[in-house]
Amino acid sequence: MNRFMGFTRRNILIYFKDKSSIIFSMITPIIVFLLYVLFLKGTFVNGLNNAAAPIKDFIKAGDIDSLANGFLLAGILGSSLITVPYNCLITIVNDRERKVDYDILSTPLSRVEIILSYFAGAAACAFIMSAVILTVGLTALSLSGEMYLTGKVIAMLYLTALLGSLSSTAIFMIVVMFFKTNASVGAFMGIISAAAGFIIGAFIPLSEFSKGVQNFCFLFPATAVTILLRRNILSGVLSNIDTTLNGLDGGLFKQTVEEAFDFKFKFMGNLLSEAGTCYYILGVTLLAVIAIGVIYPKVYKRK
Repeated sequence: MNRFMGFTRRNILIYFKDKSSIIFSMITPIIVFLLYVLFLKGTFVNGLNNAAAPIKDFIKAGDIDSLANGFLLAGILGSSLITVPYNCLITIVNDRERKVDYDILSTPLSRVEIILSYFAGAAACAFIMSAVILTVGLTALSLSGEMYLTGKVIAMLYLTALLGSLSSTAIFMIVVMFFKTNASVGAFMGIISAAAGFIIGAFIPLSEFSKGVQNFCFLFPATAVTILLRRNILSGVLSNIDTTLNGLDGGLFKQTVEEAFDFKFKFMGNLLSEAGTCYYILGVTLLAVIAIGVIYPKVYKRK
């Protein structure tokens, strides 16, 4: 256990000591934030105001802003849960390219301990970064407007971030194991950075895309994780608006926002409950872990 913890700590420190790695892993979340500030917030707020036009006198402007800001936070969190674990796992490729893997294999560490240490280190980095972003984001949202979040919902947000860290790490580890150079792994990082925001619906709600594109995006656990984050972040303020309206619109505004902002995960066209969405993420994660166990011995040097 000491060997495992020591090597895991080494992998975590490599990420946090490399400032450029941290910056590159946050490129997509930064882009989401900048686009939101420059363009997207106005679009979201206008869309919400149009949806609430018949009942706008009964809804506080601050609640509309809170809905838009919550959508932003979910997008930043969802994208960071993709890019951070991937950047942490690049350590595997660095070790291989610099022949550090020969030194690692000469230690008492077994191959199982080695791969689990890489996995645990990347998942830990992803959770730490997402927890920091979530804490800062919730603090900022509470200062800018009431979000009506309970302690249970906040705890669920951190648990969802942990689940997202594990699932993304498991999936990307399969990908990273096939790369042998930093050039190739960096090129793939560019593709991920460009596509992540669209796949999880951080830039544009998935409801704006065609059914075929939506079904493709829903295949990714990161999309399901982002939906869970968005649902929990926005549930409080949306429920408060619905309570304030007191049935004036028959719940239409709440229903419209839930559909437009993708509050529900759809697998093969079937709506899944919150528990069903968690089971889907866990199932894909388990399959990825099994795949790692099968692939790793074939692509890593035998001891």
